[in-house]
Amino acid sequence: MRRDETSFAPAGTREGDGPPPAAAPCDAAHLDPGQNFGALTCELHGNDLLVNAADHAPRMIVPRHVHENAYLCVVVAGGFELETRTRVACPPGSVVAYPAGGPHANRFGEVQGRCVNLHFGASWMRDAALREWLADFRHAPLGEQAPGVRRLAREMAARDGAAALAITAAAIELVAEAMRAPVPHATPGAIRRVIDLLEADLANAPSLAGLAREAGLHPSHLARSFRAALGETIGEYVRRRRVEQSLRALARPELSLAEIAAEAGFADQAHFGRVFKRHFGTTPGARRREMQVASHRATGVQDRPGELH
Repeated sequence: MRRDETSFAPAGTREGDGPPPAAAPCDAAHLDPGQNFGALTCELHGNDLLVNAADHAPRMIVPRHVHENAYLCVVVAGGFELETRTRVACPPGSVVAYPAGGPHANRFGEVQGRCVNLHFGASWMRDAALREWLADFRHAPLGEQAPGVRRLAREMAARDGAAALAITAAAIELVAEAMRAPVPHATPGAIRRVIDLLEADLANAPSLAGLAREAGLHPSHLARSFRAALGETIGEYVRRRRVEQSLRALARPELSLAEIAAEAGFADQAHFGRVFKRHFGTTPGARRREMQVASHRATGVQDRPGELH
């Protein structure tokens, strides 16, 4: 076991010192396993686990970066806004999973922040459930009074020879608590808002990250909530609604099938045709001919050879 008073990495910038670096992943700083931004006030090693406590000044901006290893951050004080594919508020009591190689940035609030970071060694990562849970960004808002959060903070302050063992036990308890925490779901109002955004411009639908920002959820949570509510994914919904809207365009003889495909938001006519047939059981050309025949019959015009192609 070892306790250090040194910092692994630069402490970041304060708000007003300039914006964070560009968002492109290739511009993101790379941190080695066990490294974190902030002033590290404590570091412990034991049982294939590295745990450190990092303090962050008010309004500190941690620039966009990636970690070589997956790890868990426990927000003990202060809180910050996490920016990944979307923005998520992480108040005290939050447990945040960071995947290996996942670009992100942090902006701390108006008060001093403190994070306890858990870096798991190879023996921990052999656990399939933990490995899967750390494979994507996750936010578990357990709350400051959650038993696992309180116990970890208490053990980090201990100064006896059992600290490493006690912190390992506290880490196990906290990880289990975070993994069992209920996943936040979108409310009916949030789902309705997402549908309205999609319907406003189906040909140029917003990205999942943009929709998640509007719903106030992590993208993966929104994706699961949408599918649970509508029985189809967001992508499936958009493709279905595009081909449904294309039926009106098929009734306009001046538009070619390629033009209809482009207007509906498909990359090309072939993709449009595949999705259309999967949904309606026939091709766009065949459906157009059916519509023309029905239109002629409705107006009393007799079909003439060579008229339909």
